Amino acid sequence: MASDKVPGYVRFPDIRRVRAGEGKVTESTAANGVVGTMSTRIEQAIRRDILSGAIRPGERLRVAELSARYGVSHIPVRDALRQLEGDRLVIIESHKGAVLRGVSRKFVTDMHDTRAAIETLLVRNATLKATEAELDTLEQLALAYETAAAVQAMERMVEANLRFHRCIARIADNPEAADILDRGWELVIGIRNRFGFGENRVADIIRQHRAMVQAIRARDPVLAVQMAQEHCDSARDDLLARMEREEAAR
Repeated sequence: MASDKVPGYVRFPDIRRVRAGEGKVTESTAANGVVGTMSTRIEQAIRRDILSGAIRPGERLRVAELSARYGVSHIPVRDALRQLEGDRLVIIESHKGAVLRGVSRKFVTDMHDTRAAIETLLVRNATLKATEAELDTLEQLALAYETAAAVQAMERMVEANLRFHRCIARIADNPEAADILDRGWELVIGIRNRFGFGENRVADIIRQHRAMVQAIRARDPVLAVQMAQEHCDSARDDLLARMEREEAAR
């Protein structure tokens, strides 16, 4: 597998909020922002491990192992896996148990094409609805990504990117589309955690974010949609190229 020191190769660090050695979900965890029922807390912990790459696509999720990892009984783990199955992150097979969804070239293509259809819809609506205050916020989020990218602060980059796209969705005021868009972020980031970025991808993201903000501010839905489509297409193509590179190196 490629090294972090290969020129142009950027890899996400472990972005889990629960650090190594602190993975058990207890009442004190809730005080640190992990809230809800025990099964919800376990679901959130599993999602963080997917984000970080600690749980990888295609990996079997054994209830006993997860119970030991998070320091809870089997019941909340089973409930958490059912919740993740509902979001299509996990596949539960009769008599075989649960497995994190695998990742293929078709999966990556389908996911990004679906995201493009929704992103373009949201960007078009945001162009028509955004207030000046909302535009200022969106511009600040684009700048936050650039600031983090300048020092390769990957966790901050991930957070800023998520907030940027969620801001567009919020401005567009289509919660159903935003909910669909929000699903699968864990797998997308987890995949990036494994394969990294191509040489020019981060620069492209910065340019595309700027162009999207400018088009929305100019009330130009045609250009905004064009840039959102380019943003999704180039993300797909870059990730497919990274996957192909790793497959060729095997």
